[in-house]
Amino acid sequence: MTTDMARWSLAWRNHSKPCPGPRVLRAMLVPRGTPCPPEVLELWVAGGGYSIGWELVTQQPIRRWSPEAKAKARRRNMRKRLEKKVPLFADMFEQDELARRPDYFAGADPRL
Repeated sequence: MTTDMARWSLAWRNHSKPCPGPRVLRAMLVPRGTPCPPEVLELWVAGGGYSIGWELVTQQPIRRWSPEAKAKARRRNMRKRLEKKVPLFADMFEQDELARRPDYFAGADPRL
């Protein structure tokens, strides 16, 4: 089980003035849900141009589509485009495109 991590930072956010020093004065990585650390809060000055920010930094695993789901979405999107551009000839163009690129519309990865 992994703990989601978050980054609290004090960074320059005043876009109308050039940054007088480092763009990020302080950044700390903490478990998600932890309040802003005092090390970041103590450097903040109201109206100083620096702002406290929070961002989630834990990367979730990438969920890949199955070939069947890709094929279904590709055919559906092609059909929608053809219906919009050439509604009278959509069936004919769809059959031509399916014959021209059968692997792509079967869900194959075009980069491989």
